[in-house]
Amino acid sequence: MEGKNSSEKPPSIWCTKSRGVTSTLLSITLTNGPRVRRLVLAEKFSAARRLAQILSEGKTARVRADGITYFQFSRQGDEYTLFPLRGHVVEIDYPADVQDWKSTDLDYLIDLEPVRHESPPALHNMLRLLADATDEVILATDYDREGELIGVEALETLRSRRTELPAKRARFSAMSPSEVRRSFENLTEPDWALAEAAAARQRIDLAWGAVLTRFLTVECASDRQVLSAGRVQTPTLRIVADREREREDFVPRTFWNVVLVSGSPALEATAIGGPFWDREGAQAVVALAGLGGESATVAHIELSQHREPPPAPFNTTSLLAKASREGISAARAMAAAQDLYVHGEISYPRTDNTVYPPSLPVHDLLRRLHDSPYGAYADRLLAQPTLEASRGPVQTTDHPPIYPTAAPAKRRDSVRSRMYDLIARRFLATFSPPSVTAVTDVRLVVGDSAFAATGRAQIDPGWREILPEHDPLKALPPLSEGDVVPIQELRIVEERTKPPPLHSQGSLLLAMQRLELGTKSTRHEILDLLFRRQFVSGRSMRTTAAGRALVDALAIYGPDLASPEMTRHLEDRMTAIAEGQATLEEVVGESRLALHGVVAELRSHRESLSRWLKDATFLEKDYGPCDACGQGRMTRRRARNGWAFLGCSRYPACKHRMRLNGLGQRLPWELREAETIPIATPATA
Repeated sequence: MEGKNSSEKPPSIWCTKSRGVTSTLLSITLTNGPRVRRLVLAEKFSAARRLAQILSEGKTARVRADGITYFQFSRQGDEYTLFPLRGHVVEIDYPADVQDWKSTDLDYLIDLEPVRHESPPALHNMLRLLADATDEVILATDYDREGELIGVEALETLRSRRTELPAKRARFSAMSPSEVRRSFENLTEPDWALAEAAAARQRIDLAWGAVLTRFLTVECASDRQVLSAGRVQTPTLRIVADREREREDFVPRTFWNVVLVSGSPALEATAIGGPFWDREGAQAVVALAGLGGESATVAHIELSQHREPPPAPFNTTSLLAKASREGISAARAMAAAQDLYVHGEISYPRTDNTVYPPSLPVHDLLRRLHDSPYGAYADRLLAQPTLEASRGPVQTTDHPPIYPTAAPAKRRDSVRSRMYDLIARRFLATFSPPSVTAVTDVRLVVGDSAFAATGRAQIDPGWREILPEHDPLKALPPLSEGDVVPIQELRIVEERTKPPPLHSQGSLLLAMQRLELGTKSTRHEILDLLFRRQFVSGRSMRTTAAGRALVDALAIYGPDLASPEMTRHLEDRMTAIAEGQATLEEVVGESRLALHGVVAELRSHRESLSRWLKDATFLEKDYGPCDACGQGRMTRRRARNGWAFLGCSRYPACKHRMRLNGLGQRLPWELREAETIPIATPATA
């Protein structure tokens, strides 16, 4: 193997501390036998710790040198160093000479190649030091585009020291002992195309974000405001604005239904032919029913069964959408899912797949749930002669759908426990039989008017035993054809049509997936960005004045930027890179050409765009004249901790400032928090 020297013992690193300074001593001595020295790269410290526990079977040494902590152990006669990265350890940015937003030509910036910055430098120095004591590198980062790029970034640092250092890839979809060990017994080659696709995304997103944000902020923003736009952010913001506008333009329409209440226990039926769009039609039904006296006759009963198939397995977007319906934001849900994955409780949470692979060890997974709150459900499935899972619409080969890999850890009720519960119940439900419901349709006649009622009763709960319905089923009272039942009430009910609901984070994620905006790994980050930029607010998402003005103006003056088509095309091209059908240079070149066109279009409408956005953002931020100096305006600002407050526009000449409470009321800055009603909510709320 290249780089291997059998006459040398693997270097061991000790740390000596003197007066708070850590120094590293490297000692090389002879050993007997050709041991292989492997350096394993994990994405984060928590993942490295988990991998070390599994691969070393608990016999690992923790080493700390120059502020960097990693793990060392022996396995099958070879020496392993398990090194935790910190996510992306390389940042790309533009050179220092183009950091001035006002003086830099945007067309020049679009075509400029970004530079590579190692972060943190101490980590890269340690990697170079370890390269001298390594025979083989194993990438054990998350197996997706970002994870592959993270591993390759670190590998580039290692190879800057030793050019021909060989590398392998450990691919696993769960941090369970069996899957991790299996992946290390079946190492593959790094997926260079996958890493290149992620690198292309980095360059493309940097260019679009930097160029558009500079243009909008310099030309259109008011008083230190940052206006940002992006190829995914802006079309997503437009989805929110379009739904809000749809509600604003909605004109409710009145309609009427005729309701019959008869029998004991009461049976409620609705007139056939309804709803009626004029009151006279409903009144005619009541008049015709009056000819039948004070009783109704059961004219017909139809019995049927409805089989409701189990839900599809969770992929990332459907999991986050479900969490949103349970009151968990997409960002918090994703963070909790990642933590569960690192602790070996669920499979990899970033996947588009909704079809379990045939190799999934279903019976083994069910047995792991035996001693858990889900044990009764798991044992019942294990008793079935065969198990067949439901299937969703998307089948991929990178990672399986999300499933539990171990019994849940004992913890207090938290976001993590709620997320695990969602995943475990959905997994069990996908292997459960259909839910069978008895449906009874009844037709009643009163005079010359007919009414219909439907009742439902559960025959076999099937998967609904694990995931019960929120609204209970309503059965009809026992009836037979020809029965005559007394009328209790006959009334006309007036109702109005309702507008579509505002988007929640869950429904917006599903809309982004449908329109192919972003990826499974980035959609929740885009939502978080919209809140942080104060373009949207609320659980039922509404655009702020700045967000609405921005997207409305761009829809007119930069329609390509505000529509999903161009973003969808670039996503397809990046997928082509991952599949080996395109190169990074080709796709980045296409992106630059499109961005030149967008900037040219925005420049041609510079004055109109600037006036529109400045007026809108000023009205949202201006709270009237400063009552201290009388010359400035009190404007809404953000503190470093994210809280909103009011400050005089003449700062620092006038340092008058005021607090804001949750209702937008102004409060004296000096008033202690304990003496006030709840104050200033975070700007992201």
